[in-house]
Amino acid sequence: MGQAAEDTIEQPLLAGNAVRVGADGTVYLVGVQCAGCQTKVFPPVPVCPECMSEDIDRIDLSSDGSLYSWSVVHVAPKGWNVPYIAGYVDLPDDVRVFAHITGADPGSLEMDMAVTLTTAVLGDKDGAAVESYAFTPKQA
Repeated sequence: MGQAAEDTIEQPLLAGNAVRVGADGTVYLVGVQCAGCQTKVFPPVPVCPECMSEDIDRIDLSSDGSLYSWSVVHVAPKGWNVPYIAGYVDLPDDVRVFAHITGADPGSLEMDMAVTLTTAVLGDKDGAAVESYAFTPKQA
């Protein structure tokens, strides 16, 4: 998807440098790509896990993927909204992302269903909403 652009706005998302929000409100997952072996990784790491190179570039990853697996979580840290769905999403970038799955009843989820990147409020900490990236089923 190319270099991660710098047109970001400050938004307190629980994900640090792994997510950026464009000036237009578009959410991007930010990974890295090794300049040597071309391996892509999420979340960003300082060293390539394949070849141990430190020559890596930050890149925007695809915002669409397919649901690989999921589970309904009923117990979580204080302040988190429960139950919630946690799952793995395969991106066309050959990257598997662990994320919350929102906007769906667990019974409606299917392996390999199309999902798209969004943000979601995961709970609250000291009265402030905790928001992060999530995936939601893609509308047909």
